[in-house]
Amino acid sequence: MNRAALYIRVSTEEQAKEGFSISAQREKLTWFACSQGMHIHDCYIDEGYSAKNTDRPALQRLLRDVRRGAVDVVLVYRLDRLTRSVLDLYSLLEEWERHGVSFRSCTEVYDTTTAIGRLFITLVAALAQWERENLAERVKLGMGQMAREQKRPGGPPPYGYRLQDGVLHVEPMEADLVRLIFARYLAGVGISGIADELNRLGFRSRTGGPWNQTTLSHMLKNPVYYGALRWNYAEGGQKRNSPDSWIIREGTHDAIIDKETFLLVQRLQQARTRQHPRALASDFPFSGVLFCADCEAPMYGKTIRTRNQTGKRYTNRYYVCQNRKRKSCPSASIREDRLEALFLPWLTRVASAADLAEAALQTRTLSLPGRLLEGQLEKLQQMVARWEQAYAEGALTLERFRERMEEAGEQEAALRSLLAAQAGRSPRGGELVPLLTDWTRVWPFATIREKKQLITILVKNIQAESRPPAITRIEFH
Repeated sequence: MNRAALYIRVSTEEQAKEGFSISAQREKLTWFACSQGMHIHDCYIDEGYSAKNTDRPALQRLLRDVRRGAVDVVLVYRLDRLTRSVLDLYSLLEEWERHGVSFRSCTEVYDTTTAIGRLFITLVAALAQWERENLAERVKLGMGQMAREQKRPGGPPPYGYRLQDGVLHVEPMEADLVRLIFARYLAGVGISGIADELNRLGFRSRTGGPWNQTTLSHMLKNPVYYGALRWNYAEGGQKRNSPDSWIIREGTHDAIIDKETFLLVQRLQQARTRQHPRALASDFPFSGVLFCADCEAPMYGKTIRTRNQTGKRYTNRYYVCQNRKRKSCPSASIREDRLEALFLPWLTRVASAADLAEAALQTRTLSLPGRLLEGQLEKLQQMVARWEQAYAEGALTLERFRERMEEAGEQEAALRSLLAAQAGRSPRGGELVPLLTDWTRVWPFATIREKKQLITILVKNIQAESRPPAITRIEFH
């Protein structure tokens, strides 16, 4: 008696409506196997998987059973339940033939033991593959046309929005967090640092999980947040297509941030991508963009601590040519304060410097929206109440209860501290604008992080010489 492996696959709810449901396939395959006098070895069910490839758990289990000689025949309801790829079909049939396993369909007549039979089944598979690829092309064409007509071609709404009647509408609480994410990135905090901050404060993504670098990176690159629709950005959500093939339509829905902020973030991401990770982590503002005018090698920051005759300590910051350490460049070190004094006059020659600097420096006055903090605090208090109830009912151990209460206490302290800072902060954005035309007045009040952020945004590279100290060339973005 032949041992039969019943392979069943469904990928969409529509297939269930067409009679391809798991129960319907199992019933017909069982009846067919019994009518042919076969013994059913096992059922292999792939639910929610496409036939475009063989990367399916149940199919892989079936192949393992074939290789160990556990089955004699593979039964399917229809050929397209197994595969829609000619190459995959040929590979499967070839492997099954090597192990002495035949292939049968209970609704189609195939004989894989003869050359004409294998040719016929290959032709049927080719038509199935053509149908799938043709349908995919029609769907992609239709979605592209929808995007050109400023209609959203499908997919779940991004964080910060809800979908109603095919149009994106701003979700206020989530939108506040989106604005915070962009502001923190412009303030010089890296993507991993932003994720740590959000998770520490108890914020969660839409799925309820912690924030991660991948999610935040996609958000920062998504033009949806300034009110634009982008389509054909990537294939299958992975490989990015050429920008020439993108379809971008602006003004399709309400924006959460302005376009200038979005473009500034893109420029900053590109600038940070070009820099070495060590330069990004450095607390020297000119690291990663400063090069020696004598040998064009990078210059790195160095701190030197000295003591005068009275015993008072001094800390000086310098930039040194990388090749000087190897004794292949005669240049001397340049003090950071002198380099800054040489750098500031160059900024007045750049027409866009004031606009870029204004956008960057304004992040210094941005704070967490009060309603976002209050909402998060309310959620935390509700969670604490549930933990107290669970502990009182014996559903939570004392040790676990203490751990959760300690975590909640840290989150609450952080949230209340931010709320207090928000209440005491006075809006100074308007006061900053006129100051931005006078760099000598603004620069001394900027932190090292803010200086580094501005230089990263504005400057591509600087060439400097040490004898005497001078900037010979600056290339701006």
